[in-house]
Parts: sequence; structure tokens; C-alpha cells
Amino acid sequence: MRIIAPLLIALLGAACAPALIPGTSVEDSAENRQVLEFLNKYRKAVIDKNLDGVVGLCAQDYFEDNGTLEQTDDYGLSQLRDKLGRALGQTKEIQLEIIVQAIERDSAVEHGPVRVVYRYNQRALVTFPAGDKWITVSDVNRLVLRDDAAGGYVITSGL
Repeated sequence: MRIIAPLLIALLGAACAPALIPGTSVEDSAENRQVLEFLNKYRKAVIDKNLDGVVGLCAQDYFEDNGTLEQTDDYGLSQLRDKLGRALGQTKEIQLEIIVQAIERDSAVEHGPVRVVYRYNQRALVTFPAGDKWITVSDVNRLVLRDDAAGGYVITSGL
């Protein structure tokens, strides 16, 4: 009985666990699947080096504070366009993998913001004065989304 009881408790606990979207640690829900589809649009726009595609996924009031108190590194949508335009202009090829770790909606506010925590692995072939070079970056990031008028999402910060 001592062996069977823990096994039964573990099986019952597993049966009550929410179903996950395959390949993620995210609960399988219609909203989470919609968020993942949105992130795939973002990923495709980055890989295609589509500046208008990336900026088009952002809210008009997009604002980035870079997580610092320093206001000199803050920027809005037009500065994002400039920064991305320069970076994409120097980039010949981009490979991007996004692994979503968590999707959370602020339930305290009706249609509150959606926070997406994800790990990304990016390789880019970048042109420098000394020649082309592959650069690899892997990190964890958080995008903040909100509902848009068309029933989808827009990025309000996090790029």
C-alpha cells in the first residue's frame, strides 16, 4: 500500500493538469493559440526582414523603456522603425526560433495586457566594414500585447 498510494496520487495529479499546446509549456486554450499565431507572424516578418511587417504588428502608442530608469534609452514607434530599419539594412539573413515559456493576461482589467515570456535563439548574417559575420544571440524576452480592434493583438512594448 505504501508504494501504491504515492503512485495513485501522482496519477490523479497528472490527470488534473491542464493540457499543453504541443512543443510549449503553455496551457492549450483558444486565446493562447491565437497569441502563438500572432508570434509566428512576428517571427516570419523578422525572418523576411520585413520592416513594415514588424512595425505593423505594433501599437501606434508603442513605447519601450528598456527596463531602465534612464530616459535617454526610451523610444516610441518612429524610433523603433529607425532602429529596425538600420539593423535590417545591415543584415543579409536572419534565423529565429521562439520558444514560448508563459502567456499571462492581466485579469484585473477587462481585456488587460497579455505578457508573453519567451526564449529566442537568433542567428544573423550581418555586414560589417571588415566583411560579413554570423552573430548568434540567445536570451529570454517579454512582449506586452493588447487586443486590437480587429480581434487580434498589437505589441505595446518589448521589441
